Amino acid sequence: MRLHRFFIEESISGKIIKIFDENILHQMKNVFRLKVGDFVILFDGSGKDFECETLLLSKKEGNFEVKEIRDAYIPEKKVELYLSVIKKDNFELAARQAVEVGVSKIVPVISERSEKKNIDMERLSRIMKEASEQCGRGDVPKIVNIISFENIFDDGVEDFIVFDISGEKIKNIEIKNVKILVGPEGGWSENERKIFEDKKIKTVSLGETVLRAETAAVVASGVVMLS
Repeated sequence: MRLHRFFIEESISGKIIKIFDENILHQMKNVFRLKVGDFVILFDGSGKDFECETLLLSKKEGNFEVKEIRDAYIPEKKVELYLSVIKKDNFELAARQAVEVGVSKIVPVISERSEKKNIDMERLSRIMKEASEQCGRGDVPKIVNIISFENIFDDGVEDFIVFDISGEKIKNIEIKNVKILVGPEGGWSENERKIFEDKKIKTVSLGETVLRAETAAVVASGVVMLS
């Protein structure tokens, strides 16, 4: 039977782990119906899974004894997904699946054709934590506040790749750290494409069909991770 995994914000150390986060305790006690004697996996983003036995589980506190420590998977390739803000449900779906694929960071971008201008960052952060818990990752990707298109390249253009149907056919991407740019529904504007061209940023295509933005984000992330 597969054990439930829970991400703990505090660094884990010692034989006994104490949890006071009422959201985690509620999930354990009321959602998964865990009880004393049940085993769980706790992780803190350090790349280790701590298999633990439940010693105490109440609304206010949980105590867990570490029984085994093992390595957890953290992707070696660092892929940052710069995704134009799209409809809430679609952005959340793309973020969840991008975590499963292996991205290390998600950056919401307001581009010219973005349909929405805001995101519930707290909810998105929670979704990404849950995705890491469920898929077995040893870390949780970063999510940063929304930035405008004009600020994407404030730190330079190194390692950026644009995904757009007008680009060249994608080939193996062998660089270890990649920042991928995926546009909104309707694609990048002509002005944005001109900026990519002026900055000599590589533009590649995922094929001849027009993909939904959330689909393109996940496919692009997967292609880069596996290349």
